Amino acid sequence: MPFIRTTTNVKLDDDRETRLREGLGRAVDRYLGKDPVRMMTVFEGGMHLQRGIGARMDIPAAFVECKFFGGDDLNSFEKFDEAVKDLYRKELSAAPEDLYIKYEVINGWESDSRIFKL
Repeated sequence: MPFIRTTTNVKLDDDRETRLREGLGRAVDRYLGKDPVRMMTVFEGGMHLQRGIGARMDIPAAFVECKFFGGDDLNSFEKFDEAVKDLYRKELSAAPEDLYIKYEVINGWESDSRIFKL
């Protein structure tokens, strides 16, 4: 089950949020082989987020936190990473250098609502 949280300084309306969610779902399915129906997303738009100081504060930027339960194919994650960069460039006008993506793979969750210890 992927969990993806996006924090951005770009204001997000319902249509843009839907396009981001659907694009992430396609990437999760295509590159990671995970069912997008089980994907959870959180979008926090219009936040006071900036990379660097000074004149850069009005440049579109985003922090994307991706947690995946299982999976360890580095090549798949690299392709997913490129797809996310392309999606956020298209939908938010965020250049790759203004997009931080954090990945975390959590093993040990094999069934719904199972409590596990890391």
